[in-house]
Amino acid sequence: MATIDLENKDYVLLSLDAAFVNDDVQCVCQRLGIHRGKYWANPKLGSRLFTLNRSKDLPRNLLLAKQYAEEALEDLVPSRFESITVAASQSEKSRVDLTINAVRITGESQKIFYFVPVGG
Repeated sequence: MATIDLENKDYVLLSLDAAFVNDDVQCVCQRLGIHRGKYWANPKLGSRLFTLNRSKDLPRNLLLAKQYAEEALEDLVPSRFESITVAASQSEKSRVDLTINAVRITGESQKIFYFVPVGG
């Protein structure tokens, strides 16, 4: 099995035991990485974050990235998570950093860091 390295968005090979520990993180990252409308079985699966890659690096992209991430993750809340909150910031030019706080149904909280390239 493999997980996604969030720094360079590449796969990191792991053993089977280690791969099933981070399934919630993988679920969130895949929802954000899939282009919305491209999956034939569910056109509402995925996010529109890929559209920010073609836009200029403007302050409004922080708000758009937050909205697109919330839209992509909203159907995970009743079934898999108790709550998901998204915060967007910009630490360097041409990049929006998302901090996703996911609270599992068991009450465990986990922060997931994800970045979106902006202004290709």
